[in-house]
Amino acid sequence: MIVTLTTDFGNSGGFAAQIKAKLLQCFDNINIVDITHSITPFNAQEAAYIIATTIPHFPENSIHIVVVDPNVGTNRKIAAIKWNKQFIIAPDNDSLSLINDPEEIICIDKDKINPHSSNTFEGRDIMAKAACFLSRRTIEEMGAPCTLNTKPLKPIAKSDKIIGNIVYIDRFGNCISNISTSYIKTFKKATVSDKVEITAISKTYAEGKEPKALVNSAGFFEFALFKKNFAETFNIQYLDIVEFIL
Repeated sequence: MIVTLTTDFGNSGGFAAQIKAKLLQCFDNINIVDITHSITPFNAQEAAYIIATTIPHFPENSIHIVVVDPNVGTNRKIAAIKWNKQFIIAPDNDSLSLINDPEEIICIDKDKINPHSSNTFEGRDIMAKAACFLSRRTIEEMGAPCTLNTKPLKPIAKSDKIIGNIVYIDRFGNCISNISTSYIKTFKKATVSDKVEITAISKTYAEGKEPKALVNSAGFFEFALFKKNFAETFNIQYLDIVEFIL
């Protein structure tokens, strides 16, 4: 069984190791994959892009635990989601905003999974144990079907434009939008946060005029400067508006 971890824990504190220890206790045969523990603290939107573009590369029935959870211990839901023939266990927050058209959503019954959970570490006490539960039973047995409070972050398609958002800023300062090539084939111009205007697509980071728009390896439009930080240069933030004029 493959179980992945995506968190904002970093490399200190032993939190990721405690989740792994719980998984190792539960599973007879497990392959734990660290997608990343370097999500910016509390940035659930950053986690959303990472998991939405990484999960499709895993085999069917893999289980993905996402712990970017500033509201840990509150009455926010913890969800088990079937998507792309795989399973995601995560809090109901923006980390799920790019999971479009899930096959099934179950709100986990926390008392059923672990009535003695800590209020401050549900990643270990609920989510890890839920992954173990899911490996032996059906998703329907984890709780009741529900809808999420978090709304999918989809582009808005109009007759003359596509409107989206910046959903990820990588360590190089490249800014990735939630607009994929399925929405756009050609365009007249693109604007980012009304600060930058681009009129052509570059094939690589090194070619074309600055600044530039590219289609990245996940099929999304991103904005970059060659060997410079686009986000810092133009003061671009998460969820800034992106418009493609068609």
